[in-house]
Amino acid sequence: MIRTVPALVLTVLLASAGVMHAQDLHYSQFYHNPMHHNPALTGIFEGQWRAAAQYRSQWTSVPVSYSTFSASFDNKVIRRGSNMLSVGLNLQHDQAGDAKLSWTQGGLQVSAAHALGERHAISVGFGLAAAQRSFDITALKFQNQWNGEVYDPNLATQENFNKNSGISPTLSAGLNWHFQAEETRTRFDLGAGAFHLNRPNVAFLDDNDVELPMRLAVQTNVLVQVGASSDLVFYGLQHIMGEATESILGLGVRQILSMGPGNFTAVQLSAGMREGDAIIPALQIERNNWTVGLSYDINTSEFDVATNGRGGFEVAVIYRHLPVPPVKTFKACPIF
Repeated sequence: MIRTVPALVLTVLLASAGVMHAQDLHYSQFYHNPMHHNPALTGIFEGQWRAAAQYRSQWTSVPVSYSTFSASFDNKVIRRGSNMLSVGLNLQHDQAGDAKLSWTQGGLQVSAAHALGERHAISVGFGLAAAQRSFDITALKFQNQWNGEVYDPNLATQENFNKNSGISPTLSAGLNWHFQAEETRTRFDLGAGAFHLNRPNVAFLDDNDVELPMRLAVQTNVLVQVGASSDLVFYGLQHIMGEATESILGLGVRQILSMGPGNFTAVQLSAGMREGDAIIPALQIERNNWTVGLSYDINTSEFDVATNGRGGFEVAVIYRHLPVPPVKTFKACPIF
């Protein structure tokens, strides 16, 4: 069967793609990509610097599959008493469909944190990024390339697009509350981020204005120590972008298998649910400075007719630099 794309249909799709939920990236293991959901989480981790990469392959069993990749780096650049300044870099790319409709975004994020005593800290963050959207029509087939008997790729499409890519700046801001219990592993983060504050124009046609809706994200990550080597974990995310929403809730258990300098190993099993869409089993392995997360979306939405339950595979790899702290004659603020 020859798939043809009328010009009017393609134009409508491209003009409206900026408000489609799939064009702002989403992850099931959102807790491994914190800066994508809140710039205030830049630098909020144990260690000096952190590098991370995440890959997601979704709906490979249907013609319009999605491939998503992210890479990030953040570093604590200034620490003075109860204050800390961190900077981060974040790169994201997503591609879908025969036309390779893609979203690429890269930018800088800065956060400032202030410790409220030895257990609580509040941080505020800001981000500036450049977002590019593009597509390639060479893999598509148009009605004008039908010669009456067969599809002829040598025939002109007779379609004229002003541009097939565009770059726009986008602004973000966020706020986060961090708690770290003294003498235990119990900790939690609760925060919110707002993205595309300047409502960038992402239209492909020069005579169209398609503003990208603001994206709001509220997230929490909780770890509660329940034994000498056992923890309970809870995570939640609420996304709102235009008329689209995404809600994820998950529970899990974390078991520490070995402790000590250069010999830390932990395994975490969890199960999450994206409301109206998928059940998400996940496995996380920690070994010293490294963390590896694996998850798979089991599709439960009406789209299951096409996917037969096959949703998306996701893998995350994180490295945190944990320098050995020098011996001090005074008690340092433990939260940073």
